[in-house]
Amino acid sequence: MNIVPLLIMDFLISFIGNALPFFGEAYTVYASLTLLSIRPPIQYTVLVIIITALGASISKNVSYALGYALKKTLRKTSAVKLIMLLADKSPLWILLIILAALPGLPLDDYLYIGTGAASINPLMLNTYVFIGKLIKSSVEIPIEIILFSSLYKLLKPGIGLPIFQITMAVIFTH
Repeated sequence: MNIVPLLIMDFLISFIGNALPFFGEAYTVYASLTLLSIRPPIQYTVLVIIITALGASISKNVSYALGYALKKTLRKTSAVKLIMLLADKSPLWILLIILAALPGLPLDDYLYIGTGAASINPLMLNTYVFIGKLIKSSVEIPIEIILFSSLYKLLKPGIGLPIFQITMAVIFTH
């Protein structure tokens, strides 16, 4: 089984879905749905988890660049001043990991824009964002695979897998 096209697709979906600040898509849902069709061994699931985390974390450089481009204006705000004060300190990195791992709300985008305005080391930023996105993908993808597999087993007699995957993708796109 050639998993490379699946990995490329999952990387692109996680990258594009996270590149626009405040408009993140449920990239773990899409990755889970693609895994349903191949019934992967555990090592393929682990690869997809790593690839989606990588795509999502690299794409946050767009938010960082936006903040960097607006730094002259944003550096006057109290939020960016606080980020500058916390630069190279544990609370900032812990907050970054937590916000990157949280599902749903794109609160992390505010922090990425602020870190760009504060000119925080992008290598450090990418490292901690990757850790947060890796936690997120590691938790969400296995749960979603189990949930989608169970739901599909219930609906299997009346619906084919491609239709199920498309339906779930549409439902979870916001």
